[in-house]
Amino acid sequence: MTISEIGDRLVLTGSVDGNVFPKTEKETLFPLSIKPEDNPIQIDGSVYARSIDIGTGSVTIVGPIASRGDITVAAGSGIFRALAGITSLSGFVVGEKKQSNRQLVENINECRTLVRGDIVCNQSILLNDAIVFGSINAVNCTLVNSIVLGTVHCSDQLSVEMSSLGGYLANTIIFRGVCALYNALGESCDKPQFLPYEDLDGTLVPSSVHLYPAIRSESGLRLTADQVTDDSLSYLYPDVDWIAVQAEPDPLSDSDNSSMRWVLSIGGRIADFSKINESLIALSEMLRVGFEYSHYNTETRAKEVEGVLKRLTRPEAAILQAVCY
Repeated sequence: MTISEIGDRLVLTGSVDGNVFPKTEKETLFPLSIKPEDNPIQIDGSVYARSIDIGTGSVTIVGPIASRGDITVAAGSGIFRALAGITSLSGFVVGEKKQSNRQLVENINECRTLVRGDIVCNQSILLNDAIVFGSINAVNCTLVNSIVLGTVHCSDQLSVEMSSLGGYLANTIIFRGVCALYNALGESCDKPQFLPYEDLDGTLVPSSVHLYPAIRSESGLRLTADQVTDDSLSYLYPDVDWIAVQAEPDPLSDSDNSSMRWVLSIGGRIADFSKINESLIALSEMLRVGFEYSHYNTETRAKEVEGVLKRLTRPEAAILQAVCY
């Protein structure tokens, strides 16, 4: 039997053709454990449970995932694919911290979690070794050795550690180690912090933030310290590119500085606009095809993917092929 009741939880150990929903009132109180063990699991529909625990191994969920409690993805081998977004009334935790010079750099396809669609949580999100082909909305979010191709919106704190993202909107933003932005889009209430990152071996990686389109041909989607040089035009300088501006005060906030925002604004400082523009168009096309892929007929799918692959770098192509599942 694919789904069984063991103690106070539901345990799924095999593939399911349809949805995984509680079938009785009692089952709405049970957490769900998905244990692929040695056999990959694919769920062709949606998943809903009180809380969801993804064990070590390969799991693919084609439909949306929703939970009233935490959603956790255990560290280990195999890839967890969520192909239609994730919603949790609690938190979402993925994997464990790994050595930064290898994670999502040598092989994009060896990430622990790949999400196509948005992640929305009412509390905190912690992503290790993850790729999000979409955006994130949460109270707090910590990205460690991860890639988010959309924007990250946090009502409290966002911590970006050796990671890359499309843009951000947060109350507090902290950059640790070498980070990258796919778009020059960022806004926070507090002044951004730029701190070193301590790797697993104790190595301290100095903080630097880069505009990815300016270094796209020489690097992967997630940068390492040896992929940037001192003369790189991609550098975003804390004292130059983040400026304090007056904004309309938040009517729901009692804070005295509610009208102050720290905004990333590179203006015309990056000279080769044609290079940046070409990169942004290629990334936009990659996102468009990835999100629309499941709506194409079989003949159109191959044609659309083939057309955009010619404009992508090897790491970008690997991500697109992974989400066009």
